[in-house]
Amino acid sequence: MAQAKIVARRIASTRAGAWAMLILANTLWAGSYVAGKVALRDLSPILLNTLRFTLASCFLLPVLLAGWRRLHLSWRMLPQFGLLVLLGVVLNKFFEYVGLNLTTASDTALLISTESIFTALLSWVILRERFSRAAALSLVVGFAGVYLVIERGFLPQWSSGGGGARVLGDLLVILSLAVEASYTIVGKSLLSRYPPLLITAGSIIGSLVFWIPAGAEEVIRIGWPHLSLLGWLSVLYMALAVTVIGYFLWFQALTVVDASSAAPFLFIQPLLGACIAILLLDEQLSWATIAGGALIILSVTLVSRRKPVIETL
Repeated sequence: MAQAKIVARRIASTRAGAWAMLILANTLWAGSYVAGKVALRDLSPILLNTLRFTLASCFLLPVLLAGWRRLHLSWRMLPQFGLLVLLGVVLNKFFEYVGLNLTTASDTALLISTESIFTALLSWVILRERFSRAAALSLVVGFAGVYLVIERGFLPQWSSGGGGARVLGDLLVILSLAVEASYTIVGKSLLSRYPPLLITAGSIIGSLVFWIPAGAEEVIRIGWPHLSLLGWLSVLYMALAVTVIGYFLWFQALTVVDASSAAPFLFIQPLLGACIAILLLDEQLSWATIAGGALIILSVTLVSRRKPVIETL
C-alpha cells in the first residue's frame, strides 16, 4: 500500500494525472450497480454488504493504522463518528442495496447522482445556508427528473404489473441518498478537519460492528448461500475496485485539484452506469427515464455551480 501511494502521488502530481485518476475512479464506481445487481442474484443485501466491507477492511486497515496518529479523535467525537458510521455505511448501504434488489441498475445509476441535491437541500434546512431562486429552480428540476425516472411517465405506475416492486426499489434508493446526504452534513466538521480517506477507512471498518453480526445471524438462520464464480467476482469488484481503489484514486486526485473542479467528473457515474446496465443486463430505457436522467443531470449541474460537491461513501 505504501508503494502504491508513492506511485499514485507521482501520477497525481500533475493536473492531467489527477484528471485521469478522477475518470478512472468514477468509471469503477459506474460499474458498481451492475456488479451489485449480479451479486444480489446469489446474496441478500445484508450478506453482500458484509462480504464487501469485510474484504475491503482487510485492505483499508493498514491505511487506517498508518494514519491513526493524524486523526487525534477525542472521546467527545466518538458519538459523532458512530453516527457517521451508522448513516454513511450501515443505513445508507442497506437501503441502497435492498432498493437495487428490487429495481434496475440503470435506475439506480441515474438516481444516485441526486445525492448532491439532497445534500444542498439539507444544507439549506439544517445549516441555514442561503437559499436563492436558482436553488429552488434546481430542486424543482431535479425532483421532476426523479419523478420521471421512478414513474417512467407522467402517471403513477403502482398498478402496472410488477412496476410496484421497481417503484419501491427506486424509493429506497432515494431514501439511501437522503441518509447519505445526512452523513455529509453530520460529518462536515470531521471531513474538513481530518483526512477524508482516513475517515472513510475508519467508517468502513467501524461498520463491521453491525455487518458481521447481521451477516452471521443470516448464515446461521438460512445457511451459507451458493455463490457462483460471477457472484464472487462481483463481490471482489465491489470490495476492491469500488471501495478501496476507487476512493483511494478519488482522494489522491483531490490533493491536486479542488472539489469544485472534480465535481463534473461525477457525471460519469450515472451516464456510464446506465450504459453498462443496458449492455450487460439488457435493461431497457424508456423516454421518461432518459428525460428524467437529463433533468437530474441539469439539476446537479446547477447545484454544483453553487457549491463544491463532497463525495462520500
